[in-house]
Order: sequence, then structure tokens, then C-alpha cells
Amino acid sequence: MVTATGVAILLLSPALTGCKRDPVERTSAEHQDDDKLTEQVKATFNNSPSFKFPDVQVASFKGTVQLSGFVLSDDQKQAAENLAKGVPGVVTVENKISRKP
Repeated sequence: MVTATGVAILLLSPALTGCKRDPVERTSAEHQDDDKLTEQVKATFNNSPSFKFPDVQVASFKGTVQLSGFVLSDDQKQAAENLAKGVPGVVTVENKISRKP
């Protein structure tokens, strides 16, 4: 006979040990494509007369561009996202940019 405590332990054991995820692998071609996309977004930022935010970082993974770092206003945050979305090959943009306090 299984006690209530035993059942609870069995049900909670996956939560206590955590979920094991297999790392997402990229082929060397995908890695090169991501690097190229990152550089294209950075070049777009550098070539834009309105975008002068040195504290913004860019990373890419399978067509998704993640922006992080700091800007002074919500308008600047939105401008960074809009510029990134305009780069050919960008599938989605994750805008993780924060406003400086």
C-alpha cells in the first residue's frame, strides 16, 4: 500500500530534479548564417543616422535576433527593434533592451 507521502514524493520528484533538455545544436552553416545576420544588424545600426546607442548588443539564433543592453528612452528601444526587423533574413526580434534609470 502506497501512502499519501509516497505518492507526493513520486509526483514531485521530476520537479525536484528539474527537466533535462537536450541542447539545441546548430550546423556550422547555421552558425555562420547567424554570425552574418548579427553583423548585418550591427551594420544597419552603425549606418543609421538616428541610431547612436553604443550600449545595445545583438545576438542571432536561427533567424531570431535578440537585442539587449540599455537606451535612454522607449523611442530608442522601438527604433532599434524596427531597424533590426528591416534586415533581410531576420525572422523575429526579441527586444530585451532596458531603459537606463
